[in-house]
Amino acid sequence: MHKNGDVRCGDCENFTDEGCEQAAEALVLDGWPRMNACPDDSADASRCPEFNASAGYAQALDEEASAANAHARVSAIKHYQGW
Repeated sequence: MHKNGDVRCGDCENFTDEGCEQAAEALVLDGWPRMNACPDDSADASRCPEFNASAGYAQALDEEASAANAHARVSAIKHYQGW
């Protein structure tokens, strides 16, 4: 089982409004009968073995990291210049 951090079903490229085929297949492998898996987009996906970050989620993570790096650089410059 994978640990994916703080992610939601809506962050996965496998998620659709009709359901998640990968989640349904994982349930079958766990011994559950075949069924549709229709999780809410805000459902926790941190332990989903089939989680695959969507392009939008990956881009949001990159932008967040870039903003944090820029803030750290500005703080370091201010500290160095004694502001």
